[in-house]
Amino acid sequence: MVLTKTTAIFLFPAIAWLLWARAGYRLRPFLRLSLPSAAIAAVIWLSYYLFVVRPHFLPDYHYLFSANGYTGITPSTLVSVLAETIADGLWIGKILYPLALLAAISVFLLRPRLLRNPLIPSLLLWAGGYAAFLAYHNNLQPRYYLVIAIPLTLLIPVVFSSLWTSGPRTRTPRETWLHRLAISSIVAVFAVLTITDARQTLHYVRTPDYAFTTAANRIHQIISADPTHNPLILSISGSQLSLMTGLPSICDDFGTMDLPVRVQAYHPGWYVTWNQVEDDKMDALTPMYHLQRVAAFPAFDDPERNLLILYRLDPPIPGTPPRRHRKPLIPRMLRTSFGQQPSPTQLEH
Repeated sequence: MVLTKTTAIFLFPAIAWLLWARAGYRLRPFLRLSLPSAAIAAVIWLSYYLFVVRPHFLPDYHYLFSANGYTGITPSTLVSVLAETIADGLWIGKILYPLALLAAISVFLLRPRLLRNPLIPSLLLWAGGYAAFLAYHNNLQPRYYLVIAIPLTLLIPVVFSSLWTSGPRTRTPRETWLHRLAISSIVAVFAVLTITDARQTLHYVRTPDYAFTTAANRIHQIISADPTHNPLILSISGSQLSLMTGLPSICDDFGTMDLPVRVQAYHPGWYVTWNQVEDDKMDALTPMYHLQRVAAFPAFDDPERNLLILYRLDPPIPGTPPRRHRKPLIPRMLRTSFGQQPSPTQLEH
């Protein structure tokens, strides 16, 4: 997992707990179970590093870890970052997420003995470990919460089914009635949960929209129609465009070389950006190029990433004065509400 995504290291506590529980919470059996797993993982990682990374990709591998090395949390922002990390969990679902928090609280306050079920602590460590990474990084993008959504979705039925079945075997008529009422209530909640959370997914399935695919194909057509121009694309979404169209690309954000050095080394012919040209990108490009806007395509529904703009990188215009920084950023950030596509006026300007 770490070879695929470095942040998988935050899932290690959940894996270790499963081994600890399997060993009967005893040290010697735990070591006997965990040492072979750790040895196999170490051999795989060292083999990958010595035979693949070190001879060919050592700077890239260092960059891979340094990209996750910074933290967006400070002593002064600790409380606000933790609060936002918890609040933004609503991306998982406005009913599902509160139910998962209720399940976690119920384990500790109502039935602590449920922690004897190894699956429950493991799910809590899974969600808590990756939530700690989100707070550390303070990059609360919805896609990161997908890793947390899996254990929280599993936690709800495991905890509540245990709560319903862990009561006394003999109940009074009143307790039996309350038990049935509780079961009926939770069934109703899950029915509402299923309908509300499935509605948007079913809408996407019934009415698929391939706006980004359409944009990628149009970009491919435009670039292919100009064979005298270098087809290399500079873009933060270049890897997706390359996979979808076969056009070569380099990233304008991530990489082991500073952007001006990267531009000098590769001489891209096209620049594709979302919504605006940022100052640092403009500073890296203007010494060598004049940005000629060619086309813009509505894609996605993120307010900060819903307009894909294609620029042709032409030779600089002689006599153009050096670019001066001005505030606010020019051009201004295109802002729309979530799910709203740009209007014709926004597309033009």
